[in-house]
Amino acid sequence: MSHQTIPTEGLRSFFDRFQALSAASDVEALAAMYAESVTIAGATGALVVKSADLRRAIPKRKALLESAGCTDTALVAFEETVLGDRYSLVRAQFRWLFEDSGQRDAITLPASFVVDRGGGSPQIVFYLNERDVFSVLRERGVLPATS
Repeated sequence: MSHQTIPTEGLRSFFDRFQALSAASDVEALAAMYAESVTIAGATGALVVKSADLRRAIPKRKALLESAGCTDTALVAFEETVLGDRYSLVRAQFRWLFEDSGQRDAITLPASFVVDRGGGSPQIVFYLNERDVFSVLRERGVLPATS
């Protein structure tokens, strides 16, 4: 089976909405963009997260980003590859803008998603956090190191 990269219009509006809801911290609408159980993977491994747990984590993530001085988040790159009739692989880059004492710092990081397009509305079933923004903030001294 061949994989086809399609123009960015396929799921682009879905991810524009994802970014806007994330920035607004609209917990219910953002959580609804994920499947009831979603696999979230990163440098420390993979974990299946239930929707209820995701709803509790979203405000905590937003509060931590704000405490680090995050003033803006933007979707700056997007590529969709169709993986058959039902799924798409989306490779995206998000840019976070941080301001502290008049200093501005931007962090741009890649993320990958597998999106199920088979239902009434697309849902994220897998999220690969290729490089965690909080780890980068710790490396830069913006957040304290964890022990």
